[in-house]
Amino acid sequence: MSDLNSHNDNDLLVIESTRFGTIEVPDAIRLNFPQGMIGFPEHTEYVLLKQRPDSVFMWLHSTSDAALAFPVVLPWAFCWEYEVKLGDEDLEAIGVDNASQLSIMCVVNVGSDVRKGTINLFSPIVINNETRLAKQVINTADGYSTRDPLFTAAAQGTPVAMHEAESPNVVVLQAA
Repeated sequence: MSDLNSHNDNDLLVIESTRFGTIEVPDAIRLNFPQGMIGFPEHTEYVLLKQRPDSVFMWLHSTSDAALAFPVVLPWAFCWEYEVKLGDEDLEAIGVDNASQLSIMCVVNVGSDVRKGTINLFSPIVINNETRLAKQVINTADGYSTRDPLFTAAAQGTPVAMHEAESPNVVVLQAA
């Protein structure tokens, strides 16, 4: 395993992507998932990418597999009432001492009709912003599934843009 703290903030990481081509991102945004994502334990390093600054959707892209990228969102962009309960062992695994260190993302499944998309509120991705360690965890709060609707039956507007571009975790891809 590489020592993420030994990288210079100016170092660039070159990623080959089937979605975005060859991209360069700051090595400092690399996230380390010691256990990988659920179902993908061999892929332990990812970066968060955004195609447009005003989009709520991002990509959790593997640094080693050109085709492996999970669409993710901040869950509160769609589910204002979302509650996350995490076990102490999950927080210890990524070195979290307090909630201010955390970012939480959820994987989404969106086809050609975004209004029929789903969000995995049962197993969110928890990121320690300071150590760059991350883990997909099981949310012990009741009532969530791996395929909750992104949009409820009630007339819910399209979510406003979230400003992750200001976060040290995300790189916004520049139009060619």
